[in-house]
Amino acid sequence: MKQLLEIMMLLLLSILPLVLANTKCNKYCTCSVKQKLNSTIYVGTCDGNSKRKLTYIPEFPDGTRKVAFINNDLQILSKESLDNISLTRSHVTDLNLKYNNIKFIHNNTFSDMIWLCELDISGNNQLISSDLAYSFYSLPKRYINILLLQRMKLKPFDGMFDGLKGCKIQKIAMTNNDIETFNGTWFAQLKELISLDINSNRISNRNLNLKGLSSLTSLHLGNNPLSEIPAFCDDELFKLKRLHLSYTQLRSFADMKEKFRCLQALERLFLNGLDIKQLHNNTFSELKSLKELSLMKMQGRSLRINPFAFNSTSLKQLSFYMTNGFRFSKWSAQSRFFDPHTLFAQCRNIISLDLSHNLFDFTQKAIREMFKPLTKLQNLYLENLQISYIPRYFLYQFPQLKVLSMVNNKILPWTDGSSTFKEVKALQELNLGNNRISMISSKSIPSIVLDNLKTIDLSNNHFTCSCDIMWFREWMKSTKVIIKKANEYKCDNSEFLINYNPTPENCKNIVLTIAVSVGCLVGVILFATIIVYFCRWRIRFQLYNIRSRYRNYHKLKQNNFVYAAYVIYCYEDFKWVKDKLIKEIEIEYGFKLCIPHRDFELGKVFADNIVDHMNLSKTVIPVFSNNFSKNEWCLFQLDVARSKLTKEGSLTIFPVMFEEVEFKNMNAAIYSFIKLSNYAAWSEDSKAKELFWDKIKDHLKNI
Repeated sequence: MKQLLEIMMLLLLSILPLVLANTKCNKYCTCSVKQKLNSTIYVGTCDGNSKRKLTYIPEFPDGTRKVAFINNDLQILSKESLDNISLTRSHVTDLNLKYNNIKFIHNNTFSDMIWLCELDISGNNQLISSDLAYSFYSLPKRYINILLLQRMKLKPFDGMFDGLKGCKIQKIAMTNNDIETFNGTWFAQLKELISLDINSNRISNRNLNLKGLSSLTSLHLGNNPLSEIPAFCDDELFKLKRLHLSYTQLRSFADMKEKFRCLQALERLFLNGLDIKQLHNNTFSELKSLKELSLMKMQGRSLRINPFAFNSTSLKQLSFYMTNGFRFSKWSAQSRFFDPHTLFAQCRNIISLDLSHNLFDFTQKAIREMFKPLTKLQNLYLENLQISYIPRYFLYQFPQLKVLSMVNNKILPWTDGSSTFKEVKALQELNLGNNRISMISSKSIPSIVLDNLKTIDLSNNHFTCSCDIMWFREWMKSTKVIIKKANEYKCDNSEFLINYNPTPENCKNIVLTIAVSVGCLVGVILFATIIVYFCRWRIRFQLYNIRSRYRNYHKLKQNNFVYAAYVIYCYEDFKWVKDKLIKEIEIEYGFKLCIPHRDFELGKVFADNIVDHMNLSKTVIPVFSNNFSKNEWCLFQLDVARSKLTKEGSLTIFPVMFEEVEFKNMNAAIYSFIKLSNYAAWSEDSKAKELFWDKIKDHLKNI
């Protein structure tokens, strides 16, 4: 009974804050409770973009620590404006007054906000800088440690921040203010200032003075027109641990080693979006504490990476890619844009590597093995490479690999998991989202890899929902691995994968049905192929007969003939046709012959040429030979002529035996002409020649 009462008391205490937090909440605001570490924080939010724009700050439940009064229409900020959240009402520690159209601020505005730790008045760009400066005097000296003044069109001046003297401010952000001149002495009195963010302004090297900021550990100078590396050593910024110089106008790292010589505490360096032509040897080697180096979105058309550009024994995390993608290929190596043998040789302690958005030729052994020194690698990001495969015999080089991300590629299904994931034993997170993986089988990922995985992401891959994916569906149901967005996986027919549940029995029946169907189909195709092959010329000729009727071919009258004879011959015998037959019959005796090589119309379908020119000829002279009997087009022309002879009676056929046709080459058509027709046989004997030509001339005269 006693334990039951204790449980009920705990439940009551847990819901009591929720009840209290909503007792006095303004109807245009929201009040909530958030857990932060071991403490409970009461938060009040009034967002004019989601509800009504307020002109005053309302009351919040007792105990509210964080107030976000944003996107409203406060216009004037005074001590009275904050009455409802001042010391007499609550202990507000965080106050967010962004984008409230504040035009004027009183000198004593924050005098009653004695618990205030963080103040954000960003986005109020109509405030006069001098008015803001006087209001700083009213800030609580004891607790205020974060001041955010972003997007305000500030015009800083000497003495503007004197009101902060004695405050324990640790962080100031003045981004996106179009500031042209910056003087570190403005904050010299803030001995505990460790973080300064002045990115996205218009500060040039000429108007940048960092003296007086020796306590800084984090400095953000990105998105400013800096053309040279600032004189950090001269300004005594020896404590810097984090430095941003991204998206500036730096064009060279040649003097970086000298300019950074005093930054021995620097741990994180961000140099993104720079137009650099060359990464010099040992640029970062003297930064003994450097752990993270970011060189992402590098601009320019080409970049040369010297052999030991990444030389750093302390480096743990490296991110590198160019906007247009750096080419890690055999050609680039041969052109000395980089050296695969030394690229990572002097930074063997890297545990996280991001080479996304580049271009890789993993088919080259040298490209795969350039990663060999990185035996301590734990996180590898190869996203947006446009590759269609996971490189084989590659991942084994990283025995400690825990995270592999290859999202946004074009990876296709694979079944060689044993070589792809060879010796991969520590992998915990596998991200393969947004690829072209339609199938995962038991051979795709070895069981030893699956057993160690904690999360896997295969979202935005359209799976083929067939029996082949049955193993993967069963694994999804039984595994303890967290499958990210599993409910969103879709089949290629837009069906959700979780709704597809094939059973072994169903799949066996399907397999049997498919096997029988395929077998029958193959048999039918084979039978049809044999029939078509043996009847190919008959079929082809019938097709052209139909086509001829469709195109309204008709029998020509006697006086419409153009040629005395249409000659059928194969290409190998054309020399005899040209030198003997044409010379004797056409030139000597004046009979015009239709010679396909000479008389056919260019660009016209060959079969149409045959039919049209045969219709214009009185007779057909086939030149029989061994080559003729093996030539498909010769046999086709002969079939056309036979059809006209037998069905239409519209022409005659007078065979010419250029050479004796061997028995093995003899076919039915040629055999019938030899046995049943009168023909002329060619011979080199002079009398036989005379008889040969006489037969042809007599036939041509009498038709």
